Amino acid sequence: MNWTYIGTAAILPLMVALGLTMAIGVIQALRLTGLGEASRPAFIRMLKTMALTFPLTFFALTLWDGRHTWRGLLGVALGQPTDQRIMGQLRTGGTFFLKLDPAKAADWYMRAAQGGDAEAQLLLAQALRNGQGLPRDPEGALRWARAAANQGHPDAMVLCGDLLSPSDPEAANNMYHQALAIYLERARKGDPQACLSRGLMCRTGKGIAPDPVEALAWMLLARHFGLGSVQDLLIQLTERRLTQPQRAEALQRALAIRKELSQPAQTLPA
Repeated sequence: MNWTYIGTAAILPLMVALGLTMAIGVIQALRLTGLGEASRPAFIRMLKTMALTFPLTFFALTLWDGRHTWRGLLGVALGQPTDQRIMGQLRTGGTFFLKLDPAKAADWYMRAAQGGDAEAQLLLAQALRNGQGLPRDPEGALRWARAAANQGHPDAMVLCGDLLSPSDPEAANNMYHQALAIYLERARKGDPQACLSRGLMCRTGKGIAPDPVEALAWMLLARHFGLGSVQDLLIQLTERRLTQPQRAEALQRALAIRKELSQPAQTLPA
């Protein structure tokens, strides 16, 4: 547990509970004074009210502030794959109340993957491929990537292609084509991540001829649809590698792609 984080997170509920307790104490004191009660008994009753108010308020605020965390921990205890995967992601980055621990992250991914969570299957495949928290196991990585790909996860299809590429380029290319088709369909719905992923595949030539201008066009479209600021740095780096005419052409292509995305699906190439 990251006790420093927990202590920091408790400050807001603590301050609110103290403020509310003091306010209730003042109200109680004024009420008792108005009733003409003796000062000492009134003071004792006020203290009792405050002593009861503070823990109840603090407990209620803590539960409310951390409701998503508590719900997640309950899901983990009940063996919910989604919550197990989230626990693994928290362990991977050392996020919030948990410290970084790749081995425990991989263990949570394994549990969620075995429960059928496609995202966890992909994360486990990546961990096995890179040796993060687990010994490197390319065959195991391919097995779990296939499991996620079979559930329609395009990122898993790309990973399958990467793992298959050295030994079976045709199978790898088939995986890439499937991923490209899914990214395209999601791009039609305004998914910025799908546009970025398709752009990256254009840049690296996975399942499609490498084309840095086309890659930037898709990335610009991702930015238009609301890509996160961190990922936008990747677009900026891509822009810097191109000349001004190339960047201008990429913008024109992005406008053309956006127009095509509004057309019926059969008019668009996979």
